[in-house]
Amino acid sequence: MSKKSAEEFIEALVGNAALRKKVDEAAEDIVKVARDAGYKVTAEEIAVALRAYWFEEAAEKPPKLFKKFSQTPGF
Repeated sequence: MSKKSAEEFIEALVGNAALRKKVDEAAEDIVKVARDAGYKVTAEEIAVALRAYWFEEAAEKPPKLFKKFSQTPGF
């Protein structure tokens, strides 16, 4: 996804309740995967940890998880 497309998607989230619902459901699925793997986490905790990880990695080099999670809704 290009930066412009990503920005357009984010703008669409603001005015499209159905799209926001899909994003929220996808984030819940990620939390479920983590919990099923034995991690006691919330969506907020995952979001905070991912942002911190991306920030730290970006300071050194392109983030390892960026390509995998850059399009992950809710994070």
